Amino acid sequence: MADWQDVLGEGLAVTLELPIAASDRLPTSGDVAARLLDAIAALEAESSSRSNEEPTPPELTRLELKLDLLMDLVMTLLADQLPHCFELRLSSEGIVIPAGVLPLDCTRVAIYPCHWLAQPLILELNPLIQRDQQCGATWCSPDYSLREVLRRWVFRLHRREVARRRLQSDHEELDLTRATASTLAHITKPV
Repeated sequence: MADWQDVLGEGLAVTLELPIAASDRLPTSGDVAARLLDAIAALEAESSSRSNEEPTPPELTRLELKLDLLMDLVMTLLADQLPHCFELRLSSEGIVIPAGVLPLDCTRVAIYPCHWLAQPLILELNPLIQRDQQCGATWCSPDYSLREVLRRWVFRLHRREVARRRLQSDHEELDLTRATASTLAHITKPV
């Protein structure tokens, strides 16, 4: 795999699968990107933290179910407009994607930050560089606030991946402990 430090920079970079495509739309400004990514983070954090809290009132549960149905309906209507998902490496400095996903003369990319919302970030690119089977480009935006928003988003994605790996490791250790205890109980069991 080619070294993409010149594109991704020295900071954090995450690898994930997201819908991505070339775009002719105007670029997303830093404040709009911040609102979108903060809203997505709040919604995702809210759904994962609820299980530890007290039960929600039935009225709120019904309202949430209605909103979920409405979101499902909207996403069903917009599903054909979402581009295909591709594995990408993303940092606050740039992006690396498989070759052929974007045309080499692409200057703007639409990245959909989550699979359940058909609202993309439109980001400007410097010229794409192709190495082996991948292409990469740095962000072209002079907007410092947009780079800061991207840095925070990459950090949240990285933190989520670390937590997922830690949880997976804890489950594997628990399974191993149970298997070992079961084996020891079976071996030491009097016949």
